[in-house]
Amino acid sequence: MTNRFLRLLALPAAILWLPACASSGASAPNDAWRENSAIYEVFVRDFSPSGDFEGLIDGLDRIEATGANVVWLMPVHPVGVVNRKGTLGSSYSVRDYTAVNPEYGDLEDFERLVEAVHDRGMKLIIDWVPNHTAFDAVWITEHPNWYTRNAQGQITEPLNDDGTSTGWTDVADLDYSNADMRRAMIDAMKFWLEEMDIDGFRVDVAGMVPDDFWRQALPELRTAGAELLLAEWGDARMHEFGFDLTYGWEGYHALKQVWSGELPASQFVAREVNETSVIPFGGRLRFTTNHDETAWDNPPVELFGGSAGARAAFAAIALLPGTPLLYNGQEVESPQKLGLFERELIDWNRPGAAEALAWYRSIVTLTRTNQDFDHGALGAVITTLPDDVISYRRGDTVVLVNARDRAVRFATSDQSVDGARDLLTGRTQRGGDIELPPYGVAVLDTTP
Repeated sequence: MTNRFLRLLALPAAILWLPACASSGASAPNDAWRENSAIYEVFVRDFSPSGDFEGLIDGLDRIEATGANVVWLMPVHPVGVVNRKGTLGSSYSVRDYTAVNPEYGDLEDFERLVEAVHDRGMKLIIDWVPNHTAFDAVWITEHPNWYTRNAQGQITEPLNDDGTSTGWTDVADLDYSNADMRRAMIDAMKFWLEEMDIDGFRVDVAGMVPDDFWRQALPELRTAGAELLLAEWGDARMHEFGFDLTYGWEGYHALKQVWSGELPASQFVAREVNETSVIPFGGRLRFTTNHDETAWDNPPVELFGGSAGARAAFAAIALLPGTPLLYNGQEVESPQKLGLFERELIDWNRPGAAEALAWYRSIVTLTRTNQDFDHGALGAVITTLPDDVISYRRGDTVVLVNARDRAVRFATSDQSVDGARDLLTGRTQRGGDIELPPYGVAVLDTTP
């Protein structure tokens, strides 16, 4: 959800990944398309002038133009009013798990959206919030015993492990010791798979829900048709339970440290290489922003030094093993901080929007169509500028990213690039000395 997860990002070195779903039987029915996927996250409120499902249908051309093949909708449910934050409240404060926000439309409108996405050969997943509901949720009225209570008998907001408040005062914590609540949660998720024909879920704060719930739920969700399960959590155990993707938070924060000069570029790469022994290959969601980062931090054009820096950062992270993510407006390099509790229409017609879109599409297309970025092993490439140039190899392709706002000239000491073709520009590298402009990127195919 927000940067409060910094305390949860560390992956214990002792945790060794087991084959996905080895104990749960929750493996995806068909994972071929997932291995070549890219996700586009949509905040329905902000995406179109109408801010509804119809506006999103009208804007599917925009999403498809990025090269993404999975549409992720932030929560589509009715939003709580009691204790609401801001003017419109958070879409993560859910009043009814089997209904849609009337501001977006009705269930028939949602079905039309799903059909329109599927007609384009794309997939659709929705955000699911299993840890808590709104304080005026239908479950509170109908099943008040399904919630966590304090010593005074009052329903509480979610708490941290040490018993302190998370600050999520607009939502009520669910009690997972209640078997009836668990059953209702699974049935509600199955409703969207079986009745609404969605393709999976992005699960909010998945690690705050007991592990044994996922062991119980995920096999049922697979049987009901879930093809993509993304956990908003970083721990390797999420893959053991059956999740396909987990958040690459550590990589994102390390990337920001490279840009600020706090972390040598070579250490960023070393961290990513080491993580491949912990996380199943391709199991990370790769991003330089999402709804939380943009709301609480800054958009990439602010974080990474303008358009060129934002593009370089996206290339550096997206070409690692995993699935790249674009958040609505990122592909036109919007500088807007899109809050979670208000509505702000995305400025799609910014100067340079077409050029920016072409860049992001080129990177997304590489991740989805180039075999090296599908199954190619990740390895470090040593350069003469280890502090400044992110350098790694995916199969026979070498990725070089200048993380500095100045031109650089360097050489690779363990990898010949003479004669390699740049997959982004078509230019052939001549000699061993490589030149990159400020925040320049080269993706060099070294295939003999």
